[in-house]
Amino acid sequence: MPSRRAFLATTAATAAFAAAPGAPGAKEGVAWAATGAVTASSLDLAPLDPKPLLDDRVGRGLVRSVLIRWGDAVLPAAPAFAPDHPSAEAAGHQFGWDGVVAGITVPPPAGDGIARLVATIAHPWPEPAMAFPDGAAHPAIAARMQGASVLDLQFTGGRWLVVAGGYQMRRLDDTTLCRLTGPAAGAVGNVVQGLLAPSGGAATPWGTVLLGEDAVAPHLAALAGVEKRFAAAGMAARFGWVTEIDPLDPFNIPAKRTALGRFPHAGIAAGRSADGRAVVFLAVDRPEGRLLRFVSAAPVAAGGPRANDALLDSGTLAVARLKGRKLVWQALDGTVPSVVGALDAASAAGGEGFDHPAGLALAPGGALFLACRGNPARRTTDFLNPRAGNAAGHVLAFHPEGGDLAAAAFAAEVALLGGDPKQDATARYGAGSPAWLARPATLSFDPAGRLWIGSDQGGEISATADGLYAMDVRGPGRYVLEAAYFAPLGAAVGGIGFSPKGRSGFAMVRHPGAVAGADFARPATRWPTVRPGMPPQSALIGLARRDGGRLGG
Repeated sequence: MPSRRAFLATTAATAAFAAAPGAPGAKEGVAWAATGAVTASSLDLAPLDPKPLLDDRVGRGLVRSVLIRWGDAVLPAAPAFAPDHPSAEAAGHQFGWDGVVAGITVPPPAGDGIARLVATIAHPWPEPAMAFPDGAAHPAIAARMQGASVLDLQFTGGRWLVVAGGYQMRRLDDTTLCRLTGPAAGAVGNVVQGLLAPSGGAATPWGTVLLGEDAVAPHLAALAGVEKRFAAAGMAARFGWVTEIDPLDPFNIPAKRTALGRFPHAGIAAGRSADGRAVVFLAVDRPEGRLLRFVSAAPVAAGGPRANDALLDSGTLAVARLKGRKLVWQALDGTVPSVVGALDAASAAGGEGFDHPAGLALAPGGALFLACRGNPARRTTDFLNPRAGNAAGHVLAFHPEGGDLAAAAFAAEVALLGGDPKQDATARYGAGSPAWLARPATLSFDPAGRLWIGSDQGGEISATADGLYAMDVRGPGRYVLEAAYFAPLGAAVGGIGFSPKGRSGFAMVRHPGAVAGADFARPATRWPTVRPGMPPQSALIGLARRDGGRLGG
């Protein structure tokens, strides 16, 4: 039997994880979204010890394997990973330093009957101390380590594999040509070269993936010192948008959709209104961030991404306000100043400030869930931010009137209050929860309607490792929290996506070893290779049940 260390060192070309016999079905050209009845049933995971460790851990009955890591090849011309000698050319062909799952898309079925998925991973800007041997910024190289990777996954011989040289395999970075569309395009420019600092994203019902750029000013300033085009007048206004890509078309030119507003993005969720229009929810990445909603003017058309290329260019952008125990949506005026300065416009319109909003997810029944990482600086409280000075965070649920995502008002509730209930009397979970968490950051729903929460404590060494948690949101197990996976020391969990039948999950383990005071030479762990001299590597992992049953449901 191979050693655990050898197993952890498996390369992306051969790494896979066991899944149940019978590959998931495929639906032509549609980004998968949870559908069907919501059922509540525990995963029956024995409680995991949350103590931070050098290695990762999985819940009882689950298996985990590494599919692709920082430095592994995405494009065929990628050289072997040489972390001691980084270069921009190499980084532009390799999997990025950090990662967040943005979307899982199901391609059209092939004639060979092999099931395939396409995963889009957002790569936020790397941390110089952990990414480079000398700890210097190296903006030209960092700009190639960030962006996004589009990965072909293939189910063969009972295993999912990352396909070397797959048709959709693609890297987006500072060199990627993008269109600007919508109300601000004429004013800020129609084209720009570069996708910068995407912090996450979401798959859409019409087959695309949205990638939200985070705060870009410091990166643009650094890049302007090494490449003149980033110093051009007005360049800053061409970044900070939501970028829409067609993950199934490697020749698609990404589009920055200015109608969705320019601000530092956190979570994104996309769905459809009762009358068929596109609805996109957007969280602002700030300690007191806002929640925005875009509703398209036209309905989603049949025909996938090409038929909906202008869908997100016209519609209404609004900010959430708190009225009693409801969210009400205040429309912004849609002018160029209001979309370019969307954060200022949202604040001026009286938008509710949330405690560092992060992940967003839509339940199959239509409810919207928001993860708030917490805001230690908060002094005054309200219904949606019930604790002052609290860093543990919470999860909120919003239920649209009439089940319509375009409704004028949403009923609000607090789904959980983070923290260790043995140490914090204000922490709150469903009765009988065997787990607790701190700083929820990413949210995803599985095919059965169970909510999965990834936590991110920002590299702090605390009483609990960051992990991946499962929680039923309806039924007798409502809001009972179970721990499915704990990441290694210094790592966070950057979301999870699922195969259509829920037998397989794909999650990101972010920046392992990156605790306060750590650096490239002295990381807190060298996961996943556990080899002397090899730096820790962010990795896309697979999760499945040992018995071949459904992970999601």
